[in-house]
Amino acid sequence: MENKWTEQDLMQIARQLSCPDGEEGIKTAQRMAHTNDQMTQETYKVLQLSEGDQVLEIGPGNGNHVRNLMTAAEDLKYCGVDISETMVVAANELNAELLETGKVSFQLSPADQLNFPSDFFDKIFTVNTIYFWEDPEAYAREIFRVLKPAGVFSLGFASRDFMEGLPFTKYRFNLYDKVTVETLLTKAGFSVLEFIEFIDVTTSNTGVPVEREVLIARATKISGLG
Repeated sequence: MENKWTEQDLMQIARQLSCPDGEEGIKTAQRMAHTNDQMTQETYKVLQLSEGDQVLEIGPGNGNHVRNLMTAAEDLKYCGVDISETMVVAANELNAELLETGKVSFQLSPADQLNFPSDFFDKIFTVNTIYFWEDPEAYAREIFRVLKPAGVFSLGFASRDFMEGLPFTKYRFNLYDKVTVETLLTKAGFSVLEFIEFIDVTTSNTGVPVEREVLIARATKISGLG
């Protein structure tokens, strides 16, 4: 029998997706790790990780995917930043062995800034966080700032057309399409190299099987700019 979600239920789903918190946040993160598995893998594959790369992920959730990411190239150094303290704790627990190597870390981060020096990371990626950026233009500039010249940024998101069909996205979500993302990144200083598009077969956060249109923007910071 199909679930009958109340508006309060939908508001709660949206709240937890934007910033998972407490026991329900842990469960939300586990669902997201499953739901976003292919999307996350495809988004960091676009980076073409190389030996010694310093990698930043914005919004890693519980970090379930980080073990696989760290096998993509030799001597990677990874940092995941999240606005949710619940997620930082969960990611640290799930990746305890990797933390001991000194090459992986998870940090609590403000929603409006990245506390790193300019030109610090070789590669940056994020999956399904753009909907919740409080000031998209300012945050895109922050990402641009901490990316090294000639570095690569990949941004994975589900299309506006797909997201508009989900009952909870009317709360807290800002939706995007290819044009609005390209405009946002270009204004921040990026050169957008390409968009990769594919259909991801997964399960929505209300438990319904779905086929979603996924887009990944691949952008770079031209040497000498910024």
